[in-house]
Amino acid sequence: MVNQGPISLPLTVLSVLIPFFLMNSCVATSEEKGTALIRKTCNHTMYEKICISIFESDPRSFKANYTGLLRIGIELSVSLTKDTLSYISKVFDNTSETSNHTLWLKMQDCHDNYDFAVFEISQATDLFDKGLYRDASTKVGFANEAAFLCQRGSRF
Repeated sequence: MVNQGPISLPLTVLSVLIPFFLMNSCVATSEEKGTALIRKTCNHTMYEKICISIFESDPRSFKANYTGLLRIGIELSVSLTKDTLSYISKVFDNTSETSNHTLWLKMQDCHDNYDFAVFEISQATDLFDKGLYRDASTKVGFANEAAFLCQRGSRF
C-alpha cells in the first residue's frame, strides 16, 4: 500500500486516472452515473478504495457521466499536486543546505519534480477539454512519473 502522506496522495490520484483513460472505450459510452459509475470505474484501478473515497468526497461525482468523472479526477489531481508542491516548497525553504545537505538535495529534487508534475497535469486538463484524451493521458503519465520520482527518493 502506498504511504498516504502529503507527498504521495497526488501520486495515488494520478495513478488512478491512468486506467480511466485506458478503459475509455469500455465505459465512455455508458450513461450510467452516481455511485454505480464511481464503483465500476474505480474497480478497474490499482487503488479501488482510495479511488472511491476520492470521488465520493466530491459531490459533483454523483451527477457526472464517465467523461465528467475523468474531468473531476484531473481537477482533483491538479489541486492536490499544487498543494503538495506548496508543502514541499515550505519544507525546502526551511531546510538549510549547510545544516542538512542530503535533505536539502532531496527537497530540491522533489520541488523540481512536483513543479514539473503541476505543469504536466495542467496541460492534461487543457488537452482533455479539447477531446485529446490520449495526449492528456500521456501528460498524466508524465506527472505521475515526476511524483513517483519524489516519492521514491524521499520518505516523509
